[in-house]
Amino acid sequence: MELNTFGSPVFIQGIAADLPAVNRVITSAVQMWPTSERLKRLALTALHYSNEDVQDFEFLLCYKAHACLGVAVWEPENVSLVSKDSSIALLHGLYVAQQHQHCGVGKLLLNEVHRRAENRDVAGIYVRAERFSASYFDHVGYHQLADNQGPGASDCAYPHRFMRDLAARHSNAA
Repeated sequence: MELNTFGSPVFIQGIAADLPAVNRVITSAVQMWPTSERLKRLALTALHYSNEDVQDFEFLLCYKAHACLGVAVWEPENVSLVSKDSSIALLHGLYVAQQHQHCGVGKLLLNEVHRRAENRDVAGIYVRAERFSASYFDHVGYHQLADNQGPGASDCAYPHRFMRDLAARHSNAA
């Protein structure tokens, strides 16, 4: 990977060879979670990605000065989120390495996911957030869905579901 001369963050689309960097960022991010060490350890088993995941997800890695600062993992082709009128992409994970949190890396990654989704005519981004990251998604312009709204709607819907309407972004910019 070649960085530009100004050292600005660079985004690359990850491949299987990038999975060790992806999983290092996830491990670093999870260590900041406000929960028990046991739960962090158990969560890492489920959150780390493997070679099989590369076929289902698109990995975006944010690099600066040869360091991977953060990772966004999304599923642009999730057929369960496609209707006759539009498609919704699933943001599967957003992780920023511990030492780079609160520096705007997550927002940069989300903006890149939004840009790529818009290029594919995706109408929105859907995320099932952890309890302690719900305020972050609210802060960056996602709106929380009620139990009967949007993807995954049901009487026992995941409690922290958020949506970002990309079509509304275009109408506000016009």
